Amino acid sequence: MPKKRRVSKTSVNNTASLKNRFELAWRNFILFLVLFIISLLLTSVTSSDLLSNFFGISAMIFGFVSLALLIVIIILVITKPKKR
Repeated sequence: MPKKRRVSKTSVNNTASLKNRFELAWRNFILFLVLFIISLLLTSVTSSDLLSNFFGISAMIFGFVSLALLIVIIILVITKPKKR
């Protein structure tokens, strides 16, 4: 009689803990906020139309990403599990 194969049950936790997710979202938010501010400053400093348009578009993109990360941070703070 053949032996039954044992299925190895490994507990793979793909979801990061709430603290790790919050720290990751916070670091990315700060990064994209700084990139947004730098792009805004470079938009006003450059005199070339091409560079001004490029930095303007990149400022808009970085601003939208920063706003999305801010919303994620707010959601993570609101849904934080309460300690008992």
